[in-house]
Amino acid sequence: MYKQISVYIVLLLALIALTFFLTSYYIDSETGPAEKNKNLNIFQAKDINLKLNFFESDFDITLKSKMINGLSNSKILDIFNPIINIKNSEIEVEIISESTKLNYGTEELFIPSKIIFKGMYLNKPFTGEADEMNFYFLENRISFSKNLMFIFDEKKYEGQNIEINTKDKSIIGSDKISINKINDFKSEKNL
Repeated sequence: MYKQISVYIVLLLALIALTFFLTSYYIDSETGPAEKNKNLNIFQAKDINLKLNFFESDFDITLKSKMINGLSNSKILDIFNPIINIKNSEIEVEIISESTKLNYGTEELFIPSKIIFKGMYLNKPFTGEADEMNFYFLENRISFSKNLMFIFDEKKYEGQNIEINTKDKSIIGSDKISINKINDFKSEKNL
């Protein structure tokens, strides 16, 4: 009799253990991805004004945004509808776009969508637009990997794949640059 009770108790304990195992496996598989998303800490701020200074750059950057998102373990911030003001002693520029990414680990500002900008260079106004822009503050370099067009000093400048060294104020690389005088039938073209 004791032998039969012992066998039943062992079988009952095995059945309880199997039930707990299957239940915990089922719960983990049901909430696995959702639970992982719950463990992500997401930073979100609305109506933000940021002032950024990078040690290797002589530019002061002010950033206004409707919303900024980022993960707590990431150095990349997603910025929505930003107005970016960049200035130093010679230039002041206001950039407007739909979205921007700021990587404060590599000190890089990436604007993947179309931008519109305006500003002053040596007390003369300019305006323009570009399809994509990368500002590498550590390297003092700006790249426009697609189209760039701006108007300055009664001339229209257009080009593609343009890289500018902001410290030396020189063009590092470019494709298809053209310069056209505004309000004049003659045009100059430089390639």
